[in-house]
Amino acid sequence: MLGMQVSFNIWDVLINLVFSYIATVGFALTVNIPHRVIHWSGICGCAGWMVYWLVTEASGGRMISNTLGAFAVGLVAVVLAKWKKCPVTLFSVPGLVPLVPGAPAYMVVRRLIDGKYIAAQQMMMRVAIVTVSIALGFLLSTLFQEAWNKYIKRLKLREKLKK
Repeated sequence: MLGMQVSFNIWDVLINLVFSYIATVGFALTVNIPHRVIHWSGICGCAGWMVYWLVTEASGGRMISNTLGAFAVGLVAVVLAKWKKCPVTLFSVPGLVPLVPGAPAYMVVRRLIDGKYIAAQQMMMRVAIVTVSIALGFLLSTLFQEAWNKYIKRLKLREKLKK
């Protein structure tokens, strides 16, 4: 239930912020993101991870927390791209890295190699659910941004026609 009370201390928040920032910036350096926006792509990754983490702490479940985390990354990436006048992918691709289920995907391959096919199949379903929910969250953020832009254009047009 999302209405449950969440209790955590400041160290939990700081550890999650620092390591999500490090993971995002590390990936951004690996894929040669321009240095002038590396810090901001790290902020984008922090935003997505903190939304994911807070929803998970509120017993939100794997799918809803990843969807909302990816939604946050998409929104922050669009805002940063407009502000810094850069492509959205400079922020969104590294920003999604903390949400990617790398360890479970590794465990799927490991269990397949060990011959534990049933366990691998169960873990593969978890990886698929997380992957689809990340894609859905990012898609929803794009749709939301497009709808918002159309709404703002209509408001401006109405104001212009009133004058």
